[in-house]
Amino acid sequence: MKNMSTIKIFNSRIEAEIARSYLESAGIKSEIFSDDAGQNMPSLQTLRGVKLLTSRENFIKARELLYKKGR
Repeated sequence: MKNMSTIKIFNSRIEAEIARSYLESAGIKSEIFSDDAGQNMPSLQTLRGVKLLTSRENFIKARELLYKKGR
């Protein structure tokens, strides 16, 4: 996660996966980070959030895409 920046924090992995897919369709690589015990405790996603990360080089474009579309 070095040189990665958080684009947005979601309440669930599903929301983060949809946003990640949208960014990938625009050519932006991103990763999802969630401290939810390896998806064994999904209730922790609501408490801690699910982070969508991208490289610092793609950060501005990724945020523009997600917030422009209201994702």
